[in-house]
Amino acid sequence: MKRLIRNTITVGAVASLALLMGACANNSTAGSGGAPAASATGSADPALAKLVPDDIKSKGTLAGGASFDTQPMNFYAQGNKPDGVIIDLLDAAAGKLGLSIKWSQIPYSGLVPALQSKRVDIAGAQISKTPENKGVVNLLAFYNASSSLLVPAGKNYASDTDACGTRFGLTTGSTVNKNIADSINNECKAAGKPALQYLYYQSFNAGEDAIKAGRIDSFLNSTPQIQLAVKADKTLGATLVGKLASRETGVALPKEDTQLTQAFQAAFNAMIADGSYKKILDKWDLGTMAVDKAEINDQIPM
Repeated sequence: MKRLIRNTITVGAVASLALLMGACANNSTAGSGGAPAASATGSADPALAKLVPDDIKSKGTLAGGASFDTQPMNFYAQGNKPDGVIIDLLDAAAGKLGLSIKWSQIPYSGLVPALQSKRVDIAGAQISKTPENKGVVNLLAFYNASSSLLVPAGKNYASDTDACGTRFGLTTGSTVNKNIADSINNECKAAGKPALQYLYYQSFNAGEDAIKAGRIDSFLNSTPQIQLAVKADKTLGATLVGKLASRETGVALPKEDTQLTQAFQAAFNAMIADGSYKKILDKWDLGTMAVDKAEINDQIPM
């Protein structure tokens, strides 16, 4: 059953998440001090650069935050280099605006508080439109996404309700995960089956380790990330592939930075038009995620 549920980061009190903002989302400390900015090159488009607010244009560099534990979306490559399809796309869009992005590692659940406190100017994570985040941050959607379940190799669910009564891994702070789990639970209840047992993990790596150790039966996450994990480790499998939470998604910027959000939207639409957007997706074998246009805030369908 295809479920149209949108992804977001749970927006709670900033104070309650403050400790998370400085912690790493995985066991590595790579990049915790902030990675060098991606350099803005001669690829800047003068017409697009005019859309950037003057205070940001004079600064030239944006502060970016991501968990960097989510291959192939955002992660640290050899030498602590920020890498991934979202990072490549955002760096390219920033370059068109005559800007660069200096990336730092922030746990997924700390990204919205970091935007609200203006610690970062852009969150390079998978953040989609939901009632919970509408008006809290500026949303920029520039690719199609879906979710799947990471499971031990050989396990397969024919339908959502095959998961009833199992230990179900979720990412801390992801509303989409909780929404999917709650929806499956409702199906379990209607079918007279036992409920899911929720277990939360700070990162994909932690959830993957829990699968390998037999502590959970499945772990919910983005389809590209799960497919990459399964390709790299034959002890892992994937099920309900691409059948959960189909949505248009992207990243978020602070609520006050609507002009900068619109500038990034224009940069992405220019990249779609000139083919550089699709070239980046194809580099990561994610061409099927392409959209015809980038959208922001109320333009993004629920």
